[in-house]
Amino acid sequence: MPILLFLLITAATCALWYLLLARLPESRIPPRYLRLLEWICRYALALVFLWAAVEKGKDPYAFAASIYAYRVVPAGVATVMAIAMPAAEILAALALMTGFLWRGGAVVLGGFLLAFSVALFQAILRGIDISCGCFGAESSPVSFWLIARNALLVLAALFALRMDHRRASSRLPTSD
Repeated sequence: MPILLFLLITAATCALWYLLLARLPESRIPPRYLRLLEWICRYALALVFLWAAVEKGKDPYAFAASIYAYRVVPAGVATVMAIAMPAAEILAALALMTGFLWRGGAVVLGGFLLAFSVALFQAILRGIDISCGCFGAESSPVSFWLIARNALLVLAALFALRMDHRRASSRLPTSD
C-alpha cells in the first residue's frame, strides 16, 4: 500500500510538473501574470525555508537527533548537518528573495527537498516512526503527504527557473 500511494503522488506530481513547466509558458497567459507567479513561487519557497531554518536553529541538538533518527548518517555527521543545513537554507532563501544568485538558491533548495524526500521515503519503507524534523519542534510525523508537499515546493523552484530560462532564451539573438 505505501508503494501504491507513493506512485500515485509521484504520478500526480509529474502531471503537474508537465502542465506547469511545459504547457503554461506557451499558453496565452500574459507575461506579467507569469512573472507574478514566478515571484510568488520564489518567495513562498524562500519563506518556507527561512521559517524551517529558524525553527531548526533554535535547538540544533534536537535537530541533530532528528537527523540521526532517520538511520542514514552517523551521529557525528548528523551533528555537522544540524549546524550546516539551517545556515545553507537561510543563505539560499535569502538568495531567492534578494535576487542575488537566486538561481543557485533555487537549485540548492530544490536539491534539499529531493534529498529530504528520499530520506522520508526510506524511513516510511523501513517503518521508522519519527518526526520529520523539518520545522524543529513543530514537525510532523513522516508520511507520504510530506513527500507530496516537498514535490510541490520543488515544482515552485522549477517553475521559477523555467520562467527565467524562457525569458533569457527569448532575449538571445537568432543566427540566420
